[in-house]
Amino acid sequence: LKPSWLRCFGIGALLHRTRSRNAAMIKNCGCIGIAKAGRKPLPAFTDEQWEQWEAKAQVPEIYDPPQKTLPTCCGRPVPKSCRGCADWTCSCIMCPLRTPCPCVVPCLRGICFGGLGLQRVSIETPDEWFKEMLSREHPNCPKELKGIWWMMDNVVAEGLFTIQDADWETPRFVRKSTKYNWTVDACNCWGAILTGHWWTDGGELNFSISPSKKWMQITMVGQDNHFIYVIQPGDVFRRPDGSIVEVTPGEDLLRVSYTRRSLTDSTNNVYMNMDETDPANIVFMYIARRVAYTDGNGQLVKTSGYDQVLEVARNSDRCCRGRVPQHMLSQQEFTLAPPVEAPAQESMKTCCW
Repeated sequence: LKPSWLRCFGIGALLHRTRSRNAAMIKNCGCIGIAKAGRKPLPAFTDEQWEQWEAKAQVPEIYDPPQKTLPTCCGRPVPKSCRGCADWTCSCIMCPLRTPCPCVVPCLRGICFGGLGLQRVSIETPDEWFKEMLSREHPNCPKELKGIWWMMDNVVAEGLFTIQDADWETPRFVRKSTKYNWTVDACNCWGAILTGHWWTDGGELNFSISPSKKWMQITMVGQDNHFIYVIQPGDVFRRPDGSIVEVTPGEDLLRVSYTRRSLTDSTNNVYMNMDETDPANIVFMYIARRVAYTDGNGQLVKTSGYDQVLEVARNSDRCCRGRVPQHMLSQQEFTLAPPVEAPAQESMKTCCW
C-alpha cells in the first residue's frame, strides 16, 4: 500500500471506489481534492479562457450547499433529521470521523506527525497564533485576499487558512500548499487523515485570478472545476426558503465546485467544459469568511466572522455533531508557513484590486 493516510485509516478504498455523488462531495471538499506525489496541478485558465468563462458563468443566486443536503450516504438513506446538518452522513462514517476522540487522536498525531512542526491551538485564545499566521505575507498578495479565512459550511474537518503566505508568482497567480497555514480539527480522525494525506500524497493547489478580479480558479492534480466568486456590492444570495444570506463584499468569498465533464484539445490537454457553468451543476459550495487580518500599523484585527467561528467551535465541542448547523472543533492544528522569500524586483507589481 502507498503511504496514504486515507488507506492507513481503512477508508481509502471506500472513497476511491465509490462512484456515487457522495464520493464526488468528498473529492470536491475544501482540502481540495486528492493529489499524488510527483504530479502537478492542471494548468490555470489563460486570459482567453477567462474571457470565455466570464461570458458564460452565472453567479449562483441560491445558496444551498449540496454537500449538506445529500439524501444518501454510501448507498443508504440518511435520516431526514440528519439532512441539512454539517455531517450529512452522520448515519454512516462522517459523524464518527468528526467526533472528538481527545484521548486517542492526540496520541496518534504525536506518534505519526511529530516531526512536522504542528502546533495545537485554540479558537478561544487566538491572538498569538493568528499573529504568527499573519506574519507570513508575500508582497505580491492583493490586499483583498490578505487575512485568515474560515471555510463556513465546509463539511470536512478543516477550519481556517491563509493565502497571503503562498508563493505569489504574480498578483494574479499563486501556488499554495495546504501543508502550511491551513488548520484541521486536532482531536478527531478526519483531521488526522487530512494531515497525513497532505504530507504524503498531496496538498498542492494553484490559484489564478481572472482579469476582471471577480473570479478565481483553483486547480490541482486532475481537477480544474473549483472556483471562487469574489462577492460584489449589490449581490444577494438566498437560501431555498427565501431567506437572505448575510454576506459582506470584501470580507466574504463564495467557493463553488462544478460537475466536471472535461474536453480534450488537439494536443490531448484536458480542460474544463465551459458549458458546465450553470448553477445547477454545482456540486460543492461554501463561504470563505475573513476572521482576522493586520491593519496598517501591524495590529491584529478580528472581524465579526471570528465571533461566529468561536460560537461554532463551542457548539461543535459538544456531544454529537449531527445536529449542529456548522462544525469546527475549538482545538485546531496546523504547521506554520516558512518565512516568505521576497520576489525578484522585476516580478513585483501593484498588489491590490
